[in-house]
Amino acid sequence: MAELEMARLQEEKAAEEVRRAAAQAPWVILVCVPHVVHEEGDFPPGRELRLSLADPPLASRLTVPLRIAPDCKTAENYPYLAAAGPHGRLLLYATQGPDPEPPALDAFYSRPLGVHHGFDKAYFVLDAYTRRAYRLPDPDDDNYYDTTLAILHPGNVGLLSYSTCYYVAELQPAPAAGTATLLLYSSLHDMWDDKDLIYPLGDRPWGSNGVVTYQGMLWWVDLSYGLLSCDVVYGLPPLLHFVPLPEGCELPAGTPDLEKIRCVGVGAARLRYVQIEKRDGDHVVTMWTLIDEQVGTWHLDCEASFKAIWDDEGYKETKLPREVPTVALIHPAHTGDVVYFFLHSRLFAVDLQTCRVLEWRFFAMLQPPMAYHSSQFVRAWWTPPTLYWDSGMFSHVAMLVRNLGY
Repeated sequence: MAELEMARLQEEKAAEEVRRAAAQAPWVILVCVPHVVHEEGDFPPGRELRLSLADPPLASRLTVPLRIAPDCKTAENYPYLAAAGPHGRLLLYATQGPDPEPPALDAFYSRPLGVHHGFDKAYFVLDAYTRRAYRLPDPDDDNYYDTTLAILHPGNVGLLSYSTCYYVAELQPAPAAGTATLLLYSSLHDMWDDKDLIYPLGDRPWGSNGVVTYQGMLWWVDLSYGLLSCDVVYGLPPLLHFVPLPEGCELPAGTPDLEKIRCVGVGAARLRYVQIEKRDGDHVVTMWTLIDEQVGTWHLDCEASFKAIWDDEGYKETKLPREVPTVALIHPAHTGDVVYFFLHSRLFAVDLQTCRVLEWRFFAMLQPPMAYHSSQFVRAWWTPPTLYWDSGMFSHVAMLVRNLGY
């Protein structure tokens, strides 16, 4: 009887562990520079990617074969995970060797992600379920009247992913002309369309610090100035709407390395902005939430002194020095004010309200080198629950699921 009672208690405990794990938010931290391998045996035709998913704050990584990203990885030219959407879709940018045609020049800043003039550029949509990659057609292939259309900047492309289709949109501002071109690919028609938009920022160049998907729209980010939002699918016609950064946060166009001290992301279903600044001899990290996108109103959520963070017992346990870290990402699921930071190959999360370190791990990201680690090179991805379980995460719980018949 005692053995039966013990077995029953173990079964109840296992069942509770299963329910608790199933309720956990299935999101991961993807490294944006994929690993490229030569081993064709691991990637037969029809299999173009491998995902190694890990529980945050560990790194999750994408591996692709050389045929997807054939160029040698350098500090100026590397494949880049430009977007990660729902339904298991990822958007990958990779150059495909020297371009036989003269390079198309643009007005984008090349730092910290180069525009790779002189290289044939391509976008791939990766299906994490089937492990297949589809190379999007070149934009000028779909437009017989304008052969100058081309992919220009992977820091300026976004992905809208739905259950049965997806859209890829690259914004190409032309500040001198006061216009912008929106290149929009639709999987429904398997072709690109180009739309002429009004560029609302006069002659100010655009910083191209990435794209965020929020409330069914794409939000282009310039960490020195603000955001441009657009309903690229249902906007008739699509219009660019400018939302400035919080008051006092504007910096000169072209300020370098802003990804190390600033970040825009979605946290707890809200669009949020984080920055590090030096104030009165101390460094302070501040977080805002966008509360009215039409007016451009931000709410100041909290600010934390790094001196207070360094004094936290959790920070002392990391054995890290009292140095200012770089911003990694905003916690996408936590309802509080939690931000991840990089420092000396470690990734750690801080509750800015209490200045407490919640968790930390060594973060295995070999490319780019540690000196370049920033919010540009990691991406929070909400994985589909089935993919989350199939990846082997919570493998011990998955074994319990099978044993208990759940």
